[in-house]
Amino acid sequence: MRMEIEGIAMVSNKRNQDAPAECAAAASIEDALARLSNEHSKLGERMLNAAVAGAVVARQPADTILRAEAAEAWNSIKAVITHHLNSEEDIVLPWMKSQQNFPPDLILRTCEQHTRLRELARTVDATSFITGSNEDVTKAGTALTAFAVCLDDVIDGEERDLFPMIQRALFGDTSKCG
Repeated sequence: MRMEIEGIAMVSNKRNQDAPAECAAAASIEDALARLSNEHSKLGERMLNAAVAGAVVARQPADTILRAEAAEAWNSIKAVITHHLNSEEDIVLPWMKSQQNFPPDLILRTCEQHTRLRELARTVDATSFITGSNEDVTKAGTALTAFAVCLDDVIDGEERDLFPMIQRALFGDTSKCG
């Protein structure tokens, strides 16, 4: 009987030792989700502007004003989205992968969406809207529109599916944090 009680105490002590690290990780994920949601808000109008600017400049690539508007639209979202994707890939995705019961389809979808966004971003970045050829500006404008539409879909999916699933996983994990 004493061995059984000591065994239970040892398991309990191990759980208590792991709790501070788990709580710190949960707090880090919660902070990251708050920042990411804030970035989603910042990107809303900018995505619409980017989608329109890309579509318009793709149809009229010789127009210098439209080129400048497309460049401005891209520059307004580029820094935010770069930080956003890096935060998700450096903080949130590793945490998701470390959770035993986290839905693998959400992890896969997130990875695939990030790959698609990064490919489109490279296409947009490959051309200067100001000095590029009409052909290159058309390609970059089309990619800018596709990027904005894809990003809008990604954000909708994150807010609807991914972030609530992470919150549910955190709520279960942090119940022992007090």
